Amino acid sequence: MKIDYLWSEDNSVHAINCELEGAALEAGILCLISCREETIRISNENHSMLVEVPKEFRSSSERVKVFNALLNVLDHEQIQLPSAD
Repeated sequence: MKIDYLWSEDNSVHAINCELEGAALEAGILCLISCREETIRISNENHSMLVEVPKEFRSSSERVKVFNALLNVLDHEQIQLPSAD
């Protein structure tokens, strides 16, 4: 399943041009800003998922940009917006 854009609530993680297959999320571009967390929730209007942040992507003070990053999805929820009746 293709997902254009996901982000964390605190805007420290952005995943762009994603492909979700089972419990794996491949992000075409993954941007992390001072992210030291082992797991983080990223979402958009339709999806919310808890992903594992690999150790080599974590940094306490730097911006990290990774191309074609593979992330383990620990929890995935599809969000249904209320119908506009």
